[in-house]
Amino acid sequence: MRFRLLKWIALGLGALIALALIAILVIVWVVDPNTFKPRIETAVRDATGREFTLAGDIELGFFPWLALRTGEGRFGNAPGFGSEPMVSWKRAQLGARLLPLLRGELVADRVILEGADVRLIRRADGTANWEGIGGESEPRDPNAEPMELRIDGIEIRGSRVSFVDETVPRRIEVASLNLSTDGIEPGKPFTDTEVSGVLHMDGFAAAGVPFELDVPQAEVPEDFSAIDMPRFSVKLGGFEAEGGVQGALGDQPKLAGRIGSNEFDPRALLAAVGVAAPKTTDATALGKLQFSANWQLDAGAVAIEPFELTLDDTRFTGHFRHAAGDDAVGEFALRGDSLDIARYIPPPDPDSEPFVLPTATLKQLRFRGVVELERATLDEVSMKGVALRLLLDEQGLRQTTGMAP
Repeated sequence: MRFRLLKWIALGLGALIALALIAILVIVWVVDPNTFKPRIETAVRDATGREFTLAGDIELGFFPWLALRTGEGRFGNAPGFGSEPMVSWKRAQLGARLLPLLRGELVADRVILEGADVRLIRRADGTANWEGIGGESEPRDPNAEPMELRIDGIEIRGSRVSFVDETVPRRIEVASLNLSTDGIEPGKPFTDTEVSGVLHMDGFAAAGVPFELDVPQAEVPEDFSAIDMPRFSVKLGGFEAEGGVQGALGDQPKLAGRIGSNEFDPRALLAAVGVAAPKTTDATALGKLQFSANWQLDAGAVAIEPFELTLDDTRFTGHFRHAAGDDAVGEFALRGDSLDIARYIPPPDPDSEPFVLPTATLKQLRFRGVVELERATLDEVSMKGVALRLLLDEQGLRQTTGMAP
């Protein structure tokens, strides 16, 4: 008798679920979601205080994902920031798995955004167009159960982000932006995150500098108090590097990591970012650079040790340390094997502009140190045990001792 009763209850529940699914199917197939566009646009305008327009059609998909797809759309700018929208897009898609939604869980499909154009502006008075979206929201019920959120991933394709900061002034733009992540769930590591695009800044080459960032896994707690990124790789123009970083974040961050680069052309990289490389007698000098280092950041103090660098045909090893505090003086030591000094001397061209060391920027570092060479040559002069001691302070950069032949 009991078994028969349970059987009938199970059949009844199954019938109710089937009816609910059939009802949803009928709604998806029969109801045109575009009839709700005016209501959606009005709701977003009321909630954010911005213009919101869905120019393209809305489509609904069903089972196992309750999917919402839109065509073109625009989200307006704040008053005083121009007539262009703050955000526009060509296509967007968001889906939620139906059965978990009935249990109070939000398991989202991949969030897809195509052809987005995001315009961020900070005016000279410090106000920004992303401020004040949504206004003052009502306090959340402290007794309410939080909805669990899981996203199958985020995908942004063929988009653009621009940032204009009138307080500096500065303009930064990322074109051809593509971003892809694996599943996102609170308390779980981020996995398989890839970002690529073309970076444009004032002074950069007109074509911009292509970049890529690949993070296979990164663990960040919900309070953003720490980071554990075992490996990352980055590309900027012809420069490539791999490394990792771990440690605590916050007001007094304590981080440690490692980084190592490929052999790249520093002249080409400097030209791409709008910096003129120093002229040298040998036009091929400063043509190859490769480095690797372990580093630490502890409440403002920086240590880079060990440090290895290969410049053209010369290999250096050494370290750099800088204590915390405004009055701290950094210390460095570099030891190289062999260097042909004549290659790096400026050519005898009185009409050419001399290379100017950015001492204004370097003075903020304030350092002293030594460069030692096992062997050095200058024209027909050969030297051993060369030591060059340098000091940079409020008086500028200068040599404190001569070279020992």
